[in-house]
Formats: sequence, structure tokens, C-alpha cells
Amino acid sequence: MRDRIPRCHTKWNHRPYECIEYSLAGENPVFAFVYIDLNVRHFHLFALFGRQLLDNSCFTFGIPGDFEEAQSARNYAPDNMIFKHLEFLLVLRYFINLVALEVAAGKALPEPLNLSLTWESEFRIKLSWNAPKKLDPSCKVNYTITETIGEKKPVLTLTSNWFKEYHVTTNDAVNYTVKTNPKNCTGRTISKPVSISKPKPTELVKNFQCSLYSSKAMNCSWLPANQASDLQLYYRYLGLSHIAACSEYQYRDGQRTGCHLRGSFLQYDVYFKVNGTLDGLSVRNNFLVIPRYHVKAPAPKVKITEEGRNLILSWDPPYIGADHCWNYIFTYSKCQLLVDSKEIQSNSVTVSYDQTCQYRVKLKAVYTELCGKGGSDWSEEEIYGVDDWSTTVFDVVIPAVVFLFLILLISCFMKHREKLFPAIPHPSLIFKDMLNGNKELKSSIGNLYVPVEEEVECKISLEKDYTLPMMQPEH
Repeated sequence: MRDRIPRCHTKWNHRPYECIEYSLAGENPVFAFVYIDLNVRHFHLFALFGRQLLDNSCFTFGIPGDFEEAQSARNYAPDNMIFKHLEFLLVLRYFINLVALEVAAGKALPEPLNLSLTWESEFRIKLSWNAPKKLDPSCKVNYTITETIGEKKPVLTLTSNWFKEYHVTTNDAVNYTVKTNPKNCTGRTISKPVSISKPKPTELVKNFQCSLYSSKAMNCSWLPANQASDLQLYYRYLGLSHIAACSEYQYRDGQRTGCHLRGSFLQYDVYFKVNGTLDGLSVRNNFLVIPRYHVKAPAPKVKITEEGRNLILSWDPPYIGADHCWNYIFTYSKCQLLVDSKEIQSNSVTVSYDQTCQYRVKLKAVYTELCGKGGSDWSEEEIYGVDDWSTTVFDVVIPAVVFLFLILLISCFMKHREKLFPAIPHPSLIFKDMLNGNKELKSSIGNLYVPVEEEVECKISLEKDYTLPMMQPEH
């Protein structure tokens, strides 16, 4: 017998019965129970219809049967009484569900009437309806409201009123469903649902976001989604008695893309409305911003003071919220080497001081989840002290010079290695040239060039010297 959840049981003729099938039809559940007694090899199966399972007002029917006690699962033979009545069990399950549906349909309460949506203010919408007709005065009811925003998970609310107000916090389509519930109404079940929807409006702006940068000021920005000629921003929160309009718009390319707001926003939910006109029709977009989850504080400024052999790093907490709402992530380097980076709660820290090193410190503030969410950007790097040049030369310059010298040495070696280490000719090449007997020997043995000897022919000839006689002077 397999257990059911929720587990149900009852007694009949002083015997306990376990539930093997059930169907909850509002105020009129239907159950199927079985009793098995292995000692007498007997079982009894029956069903109950009605609200009170422990009194005699329930209508019941059942069949008895016997079976041989099974020693193991393989002993369940086809002629076992359990299997003989398996068809009856299946029919009984179908019959229970069918009867339950019929009973529920006949006893269902009437649904609410005239369901409607109306705007109560710039940021609130009212869902209202009328009580069902033909309702017995002694029958006390309440109403279940199901709100479904876009693709989000539905939210259920139970109320005894004939209306419910909601803050409009999104531009998504919203569907509302209302059902009548029997609160104190014997024999009646939940009514059929009635629904109404708020359609998704035309998008005027997109990427609407705000950041709280001070306890008294907040910046909001957006991107225009349509060319609305008269874009206006309005807002309201619990600490403000009236709807306020933006007075300090920010512009880009002639369009309104942001607003600078002033007020005590930290502890409140702020509701926004953007109005505009498109194609001659008025359009509104609604947004909800919870400033404590959008904190963007200015970066803290680090102060460094020397006390003996220590440095005191300190800073002022941002002017938003309480001091315990802030943690700080700080990092510092010593002699150009990162020493530490961690998150702390205090607004000061002490580090040992080495006068031969320069210290560089920066930090950012983090708004803790206990109070909200957000933080600051990294601060500007604060520098303290001067590096000892002798240490710098020894640690940095000398290794750099040695490394450069090695690079030059290797480069020079690679360029002149043929001159420094000439190639040795292979002996076989010499004997090969000798055997060939090539007179015009011009070969390259290895990388050595042997020039060809040139033969110079010298021809000498004798020519007769025709010397002219010398003339003697006349006397």
C-alpha cells in the first residue's frame, strides 16, 4: 500500500482505514479507504462522500474480500484477491473524481460582479467589485485576489472587502483575478474566477535608474524611447505630502535624460511617473525606486599620518545612513609591492612604517546588506614617503642593466658567429675536386671560396731598330 500526501485515515466498525485515493472538492471531499488485516487474510474497501468523516452522515459503500498472505512480492499470483479487484479500484478512482467534480459544480459560490480598475491617484490603482447575488445571508465569504505582473510569479491576497488598492510600480501588463471563498458557508465551494487586466503602456523612456549620492539628494537618469515633446517627471514618497515635479532636468542633445532631486529619500519607497504626449495621446510610465538599494556615495579621501614607527590610515564615512552601515575595502602597497587588501568595518587602520619605502593607499566604501545595497568608487591613490634610491638602484636598475648587457652580447655573437667560428671544410670535398682534375677549379668548400687561377700569356718579339744617322755640322 503506497502512502498518500496528505496522509488521511478514518475508523469504521472500530477498524482503522488508510486512504488510498482522495479528491478535495472544496467543502465536499471524497475519499477511498482500504482496511487490510493480515491475521484473518481479509480486506475491506469503501468510499466516503461528505464533509464529516467521523460521523454517520457520510454515504459509504464497499466490498469485502480475502487473500492469501504474501511472503514476498513474487507470491502475488494472478488469482490473488487484490488483483481480482484491481479493476474495481481503477473504476472507483475514476468514479470518485467524477463525483467530486459534479458535487463541486453544484455547490460552487457565485462569482464577484462588476470587476473594475480605476486610477485613485497618479501612483495608485483601485480594483473593486460587487458582492455576488443570490447569496444566503448566513453564508459568510471572503475573496481571493491573484495579481500577475508580466511573467512574474502570481501574488495571492485574501480580503473581506470589495476592493483592493495597489501602487503602480511597473510598465508591464498586470492581470487581476478575483474568486469568492466560503469563509463560514457550509456545503459551498470556491467560485469561478473573474479577471480584468491593465495593458502595458507605450514606452516613453527606458533604462530608468536612480542613485542616492547624499542623504538629501538623488540623481535619476533614463534614455528616451520615443520622441515625446513634453516629457515630465513627477515623484512622491511617504515623507512628502504632495506630488512633486522635477525642477532640475539634465539634457543631452536637446532631450531630457535625467533629473536632480532633493529630499530625504533614504528610508522611503519613491514612486515616479513620466508623462508625455505621443500622436496626440497622453501616455504615462510608472516606476518604483527604493533608494536604500541604490546608494552611490562619493569616494572617501584617505588621510595618512605618521606616529612613531607606524602609519595611521584614516577617512571619514560617507554622509549617507548610519556609520555602522558602512564597510571599507582598502589596499596598500609598500616599495611598489602589494602588501594587503581586505574589508574592514572601522574607518581607520594602522600599518608598520618603513622609512626606506614609499606607501600607496586607496579604498572604497561598501553599503552593507543590513542597511541596503551600494557603495562608492575607488578613491584616488594617496602616496606617502619616498623610495630609497640606493635600494631602488640595487633592486631594479642593476638587474635591468645586466639583462640589457646579456641581450646585446647574444645579439653581437649571433651576428659575427661565422667569423668567430668558421666552418671546417669536409675532407671528401677536397679529394673529389682533385680527382676531377678540373683546371678551371672554382669551388666553394664549406663557406670558403677558392678563386680560379688565371693564365697570362706573354709574347716577346724583336724588332729592328731603324736609327737615323746623325748629321754632322758643316765647317
